[in-house]
Parts: sequence; C-alpha cells; structure tokens
Amino acid sequence: MKTDLVEIFQTIRASVQPYATRGYTVHENSESGYDLYSEKNIEIGGEKVTERFFVGIYINGEAVELKLNTTDFSASNQHLDSFGDNKAGLKIAQLDDSKLKEVETLVEIIHTNFKEKGWI
Repeated sequence: MKTDLVEIFQTIRASVQPYATRGYTVHENSESGYDLYSEKNIEIGGEKVTERFFVGIYINGEAVELKLNTTDFSASNQHLDSFGDNKAGLKIAQLDDSKLKEVETLVEIIHTNFKEKGWI
C-alpha cells in the first residue's frame, strides 16, 4: 500500500502516460501535475471546440486528485468526487493494486467515451 503522495502521483501518471500516444496532448507535466487534452477540432451545437480536457492528476493537499472529463457522461452512479466544470474523479491518499485498477478502468471508460463522441 502506497501512502506517499509523490509515489502515488508517479504511479498513476505512469498508467496514464500511454494515452499521450493515443491522440492526446500533454498540457502540464510537472512534479505535482500531469494532464492530457484532446486537440481535435470539432463543432458542437454551432460552437467550435479546439481543445478538450481528458484527464489530470494533481497533488493537492493531503491527496492526489484524479480528474476526468465527464461531459456527456453520467458519473453520478460512480461515487466520484465533483471538481466542477464537468470534471469528476477520485481523491486518493492510499494506493494499492485494486485502487490502481479502479483508476485505470475509469480512465479507459472516459477514453472510450471520447472515441465514441469523435473527440479524439
């Protein structure tokens, strides 16, 4: 069980980094933050969108926050923390194999949603 926030952050970042080769762009890559965006130009309801937040991992206070884009996705039944602006996710202070698997599954679900919507 990992309890060091830097170690938790680095472990989760390592599991998310391969998405950078699946069409996402790194916007932040620091010792306390890592996030990926889709930069596919799309039009939704007459509004042009050039970038869309996909996932972010941040050390914040006493936890590592995993933030996911929940636009057009129902996250209410997933017991996720709301971070506002169509972002929800997990606050992680301890990481074991089952929690890491949960993180990886959530990220894959959001990636699948992005693919289905044509955002990536």
